[in-house]
Amino acid sequence: MELNTKIRIKVVRIVLTLTAILLLKGLMVWSYRFENFYFYGWYKWTSVAFRQVMGIVPFSVGDVIYAAWIITGIIYLLKLCYKLFTLAWADTLLLLIKGVHNLLKLYLAFLVLWGLNYDRQPLPDDTGLAPQRYNTQQLWQLADTLLLKVNQEKFNLGDTLNITMSDTSGIPLFTRAKLAYDNASQRWPAFRYRAGCVKASLYGRWINYMGITGYLNPWSLEAQVNMTTPPVLLPYTTCHEIAHQLGYAPEEDANFVGYLAASNAADSHFRYAANLEMLLYSVRQLAFRDSVLAKDIWSRAVPGVKEDYKSIVGFYRRYEGKVDDYSAMLYDQYLKANKQEQGIQSYADVTRWLIAYYRIQ
Repeated sequence: MELNTKIRIKVVRIVLTLTAILLLKGLMVWSYRFENFYFYGWYKWTSVAFRQVMGIVPFSVGDVIYAAWIITGIIYLLKLCYKLFTLAWADTLLLLIKGVHNLLKLYLAFLVLWGLNYDRQPLPDDTGLAPQRYNTQQLWQLADTLLLKVNQEKFNLGDTLNITMSDTSGIPLFTRAKLAYDNASQRWPAFRYRAGCVKASLYGRWINYMGITGYLNPWSLEAQVNMTTPPVLLPYTTCHEIAHQLGYAPEEDANFVGYLAASNAADSHFRYAANLEMLLYSVRQLAFRDSVLAKDIWSRAVPGVKEDYKSIVGFYRRYEGKVDDYSAMLYDQYLKANKQEQGIQSYADVTRWLIAYYRIQ
């Protein structure tokens, strides 16, 4: 087949793939029926099927896929450089078009398998809550409420710096997270979590340089948890990633769903981790508005809570650097591209939901 013919065919395929992407995005915006079909039909059943299949494999298939893509990308760039060096302009154009088409196909698969969840807002229906704007007094009340919960859980637990993946009964962390969701689904049926599939990340310490505690692979629908982070973070991180698996794509939504599951668990380690995480969010937000009130809240934290915080800060201080800065910038842009206008700051938007939640307790 002539080179020009190959280029024309690839261009047509790019147009068709772009059309499919725009059609899907348009249907999610303009058709309530399609939105319901996607989440309550397509995503609900395909995500369970993926988790069942991926759960058979003991390691993260998604992490292997990432590694294969990195290797493929390096080979592609080397080929591209060679074509440019040899002045093979037509071959270079064809290679560039192939690269664009492959990226578009990956994005289309991302949307079909998970990414369209960014285009829906399920939390008001699933929780019966409607978050609103809040003032400094409400934020202080939230921080004070969370502080009381954290101090009490810390008193009950004692040492949380050296907890392990299993509790005293020997039940693994990921199993305990599923039990937390089983318990939460009795009050919030939408949180039912079938065919659990949470795995330890294969990249461990490498992703500490990017500040990553966990992530969802939207192509394999596996949830990965970075098991090298401080143990006190692991219960809540696991619940957060499971929330993404359930289709809660925006970070503030996953934060809130993860909090509801972990904070209502029978497991005190989960309750402590969830309330500590949200306390840190609320105190940080409060400090932007009134540093005196924020210092007052933190001064009343029991010494053990402060020690846990120091251990977390000390852990990540070892990994600070340019990689963390660049990865944060890229992730910020990714979130903004997926309708989270505040980017990486959207994690802290969970405070709106927490204030609404505690207002009715």
